[in-house]
Amino acid sequence: MKKKFAAFILCVLCLLSAAGCTQKASDTADVSAQTTETLETDYLTSISGTYVELFPELSKSEYRNIWIDATTPLVGAENAEAATDMLLGMCTAEPYGPEAAEKYAADPDSMAFNCYFLGGVDKFVMDGHTITGLDAQGQEVFSHTYKLLDEENENGFIFYQSEDENSGQFTYFAFSPDTMETTYHLEFRYAEDLSDLQSWFEGNYAYWNAAAIAEDYDQATMKHVIELFTTENLSAAE
Repeated sequence: MKKKFAAFILCVLCLLSAAGCTQKASDTADVSAQTTETLETDYLTSISGTYVELFPELSKSEYRNIWIDATTPLVGAENAEAATDMLLGMCTAEPYGPEAAEKYAADPDSMAFNCYFLGGVDKFVMDGHTITGLDAQGQEVFSHTYKLLDEENENGFIFYQSEDENSGQFTYFAFSPDTMETTYHLEFRYAEDLSDLQSWFEGNYAYWNAAAIAEDYDQATMKHVIELFTTENLSAAE
């Protein structure tokens, strides 16, 4: 089992380095197809709702047994706790941008992603073509209307640009084609410069990929997202 668990660790590192927090490199073709279909229906209008950070919710003690039940069939009961900690740790790092790029270049084995919200945002409210960010006190950090961009990229991102001037850090958004209905969470990035959103591993936002879940999620949704996350990232270790 030690060899199996070592293989699992390498697998997680490979999956994350290839495709961010949860998306497998082998799914590239599927993602491209989903992106094309989503662009036709306008992705942003399909995700209306209020969203909070995913990983602080995933890390709550009341969901620990769900994690253990999901990881045990894939890595064995004796490794379930460590596998859970590893998966959570790989998406809850603090460094991002040039600091993270320098750190992980010097120590690749320490590589992890920051999957939190940046810019003082505690919640995102998606309402049609309007995106609003609220701080921890419920005060508005920003609120802009966004237009869909026809921006090709190798990661299958769906790009939007603010229609308001001086939108700062919230000028551009890049969404993975996730929805609460399909993958039970969202993944997205945002920046003032479009070039910072083209790669997970370069620029001012390297190794950052915000992950969110609907504020009103239920127990069944949490179970689904944990099972999806563990299956995507651990099944290749079999």
